[in-house]
Amino acid sequence: MGIHVIPRSFALSAFGGLGFLAIASALETAPMPRLVDSSIQKAAPVSPPTKVGPGSRSPIRKDGMALTGLSPAKVFPDLCKYRYRASTPSEQCQTYVDQALGFYYSYVWIEAARSFETALKHDPECAFAWLGLYRAMDKWGGGTKVPSAAPFLAISGGLGQSKLPDRFGKPAKEYALEQAKTLMPKASHREQLLITAKLQEKGMWPNVPPDERKKKATITLDELLTLYEDDEEGWFARAQIAEGPNSSVPFYKALLKVNPINPAANHELVHHYENMRRPALGWVNAEKYIESSPGIPHAFHMQAHLGTRIGKWGQTCDWSSRAVELQLAYHKFQDVRPSEDHQFVHHLEILTKSLVHDGRYADALKIKKVAQDNGYTGASFKHEWFRIALGQRDWAEAGKMIEAMRKSDKAGAAYYGALMALEKGDTKGAQAELDILRQGGAKGVSGKGGNKNDYRLWEVQGRLMCQQGNADAGCKLFRRIVEKTKDDFSHHAWGAGAYYMETWGTAALEGGIAAEAEEGFTEALAHDAGSVRGALGMWALCDRLGRNDEASRYLKVAERCWSKADRKDYDAIKSAMAQRAAKVPAAVAAVPSGEPNLSEGER
Repeated sequence: MGIHVIPRSFALSAFGGLGFLAIASALETAPMPRLVDSSIQKAAPVSPPTKVGPGSRSPIRKDGMALTGLSPAKVFPDLCKYRYRASTPSEQCQTYVDQALGFYYSYVWIEAARSFETALKHDPECAFAWLGLYRAMDKWGGGTKVPSAAPFLAISGGLGQSKLPDRFGKPAKEYALEQAKTLMPKASHREQLLITAKLQEKGMWPNVPPDERKKKATITLDELLTLYEDDEEGWFARAQIAEGPNSSVPFYKALLKVNPINPAANHELVHHYENMRRPALGWVNAEKYIESSPGIPHAFHMQAHLGTRIGKWGQTCDWSSRAVELQLAYHKFQDVRPSEDHQFVHHLEILTKSLVHDGRYADALKIKKVAQDNGYTGASFKHEWFRIALGQRDWAEAGKMIEAMRKSDKAGAAYYGALMALEKGDTKGAQAELDILRQGGAKGVSGKGGNKNDYRLWEVQGRLMCQQGNADAGCKLFRRIVEKTKDDFSHHAWGAGAYYMETWGTAALEGGIAAEAEEGFTEALAHDAGSVRGALGMWALCDRLGRNDEASRYLKVAERCWSKADRKDYDAIKSAMAQRAAKVPAAVAAVPSGEPNLSEGER
């Protein structure tokens, strides 16, 4: 018997530069893969790509499989290196089980469910596949309704094997777990213990009261690991029910002793170190996760959770691009709409942020088209698109975005309008927008010691003061913002930690205060080693003050940060910084390099 296979050249094109750009045209022209063997039931026909918005179509198909309602899965070669031997004589069943586990441990719940049910078409008596189907549907959210018996087909796919019962009295996912329980005698001892633990945890095992469920499951899994210390599924299951802030970590680390590239442990540890605010500790896990799952988009995305916080912008952009490339290929092959892929919009958002940070505006605008074609136009996208317009001095586009925003977010539009006016040196226009911003609007989002609306107000007010000749008061406002945000981990998410420091330095240059500018820009570089504005600001300041060696070093840093940016965009920021620095008196000496900056009260 054959299985559906996606050609290696289609799914795993060599990555060079921004790979999704090359695949965009390939998706339009590449023929869809054919079946290796016609003896297996054909998948649902692939419909032509359609522009759809979020939530516009249900993944449930009229000709879908019995329990999930999804069309059958196809096989992606080199998707994930993880393997777990299930008790099945069918190699096709094993192939889909392994694929399902790869998807499951990357949170692609819909594909995990699809692959597990497809595995059961090849071996309806594989207890582990039934357990996996329950786990996947539980995460995905499918299988919660009590199905009608009438439309149910043979789970064997017409191969003459056993059929589903005519009557169900419970949701499909619970039926899947009961099938796993029924088929336990056909499973290995390891699998029996895994199934037993899940039944105990879910209250489906005899004589296990609600308050004893997790305790009983823990005992069962401890027995499994005592007998089979190399069981990767056992270590993961045990980590999942461990209690306490860091209690799961020892189990994930033990799992990595068994298999250093286990996708589940590496993925979870990336999240853990991010959440405990120690992102650098998880970088090795991010790299191992990619190694474990070379065909899964989410593996290439996850490093951005850490890379944007620790300054690894080059890898973040390239790997996030690879994630989107793989997702576009996956959507095309499996006939999955973006609205059915809950990870797609997040991956696009983070790729956009990374590209904008690195000045790769042309690439970010291509991603903008992908997002807009699929109905993704949320606030996080619009913020980055506005930054592109501002960075390219495209005042017409920026103005169009601001006017569109005034209809739904008056305060937000006033903020962006003020930023554009300040970039243009239009203090009158900035003052008008500031007056609107002061009037209020939607309340700001709370942060550490303040809220977003406060910060926006102080930012605009402070920079306007610097442009109007009241730089000391303006810089005091920026110091207030920086003091409230410098240790706020959430503010530093996705590379935003240096923003107010960059703006502080920029405003100080506009106000002609060298010491304040130097402190702002060096703080920006300390919080984000990839801050091109911090580097160019220091270049412009040092060049103005005759500190030529320092100026040269900072210019090299800036060129490294934006090595893949369009040169005209880089030159525009460089020129703007030089013009601002011209307002600093040439005879003024900034704080000498290497000496500590004094606080306001120490001066």
